[in-house]
Amino acid sequence: MTTNTARDAAADGIRQTGRTGGTSVSLQDLSRSFGTTRALDGLSLEIAPGELVALLGPSGCGKTTALRIVAGFESADTGAVLVDGKDISSVSAARRDMGMVFQSYSLFPNMNALDNVAFGLRMRKQGSAQRRRRAGELLDTVGLGPQAQQYPHQLSGGQQQRVALARALAIEPRVLLLDEPLSALDAKVRLQLREQIRTLQQRLGITTLFVTHDQEEALSMADRVGVMRQGKLEQIATPDVLYDDPATVFVAEFVGAMNRIPAELQASANPRTVAVLGSTVPVKDQEPPENQSESTVGGDGPVDVLVRPEGLTMQVVANGNGIVTHRTFLGSVTRVRVMLSGDVAVQIDKPSSEAAALAPGTSVSVTLPPEPVLIAPRRPATP
Repeated sequence: MTTNTARDAAADGIRQTGRTGGTSVSLQDLSRSFGTTRALDGLSLEIAPGELVALLGPSGCGKTTALRIVAGFESADTGAVLVDGKDISSVSAARRDMGMVFQSYSLFPNMNALDNVAFGLRMRKQGSAQRRRRAGELLDTVGLGPQAQQYPHQLSGGQQQRVALARALAIEPRVLLLDEPLSALDAKVRLQLREQIRTLQQRLGITTLFVTHDQEEALSMADRVGVMRQGKLEQIATPDVLYDDPATVFVAEFVGAMNRIPAELQASANPRTVAVLGSTVPVKDQEPPENQSESTVGGDGPVDVLVRPEGLTMQVVANGNGIVTHRTFLGSVTRVRVMLSGDVAVQIDKPSSEAAALAPGTSVSVTLPPEPVLIAPRRPATP
């Protein structure tokens, strides 16, 4: 059985024989259209050496197109891709020195795990002994040394994806590209593999671009997360900043759960305030970026306040401003659904030990702490 010490030694060998210091990647004003559909609209992104950046967004936002342009599988209509300051836009995919892991594993069914990992080295004319030694090291690194002689159909989905990862790393790529690599796996395997990918990426110090539609994956794995919409970056930031201080309404509602609560903006106040749930709270400074796709809020009048489920406070009181309608157990936290006056439903997270007393029908008082809030144009009520 391969020990952790053996895996660490294998990883050290890979790092020593590979490149050190990491590689910078720069996407400069990339645009790409497919017929009348504009997949990328002036996308610019800087990835530091050794950094893992995740592109997150809904289907059709352009994140996979961006990845394929970096890989060389697609060409941009305008803009450039730079690696360590050198424009590689005209370099073929085979010569870009990048490793890519796909959603579908893409292993050769007639090759065992060892030969799958060694395939890229064979294409680079490395000798048989050298490539088998290196393929064995990579399989040890991803914990699959004992499965070296097994074929893809004999491996689980998670094991196949680890073989695909080892194959991508075998060629010592300057950049690692991950295209929804975990979406075909079940929840438990996804959790295990994303932790392993992140640990290995940090250990090797390889610059990585990771595309996903799963916000939990992006927030848990990446140094920075870029949220995309309609071919543009809405915001790129560390996971905590993205969650706690979203720059746009779209980011706020796309990343994590978010409540919309009707309120009245008092724009003439300095600083601006908003009347909501019977109290007055300050408004966050919301200087929108140039590519903000949401309309901005003007003067006094109706708006929606955006608040996370953990940002609301709730107490059991007689004749409160809300009624508990439902509880969802999430482990240590229970998400409580409360119907406020005016048929406004909100979700509030409470420790499960406290939520036991919040049975459906309980009268509660829902309030906001006196902290700055994000606001958005009032969303029309659904009929």
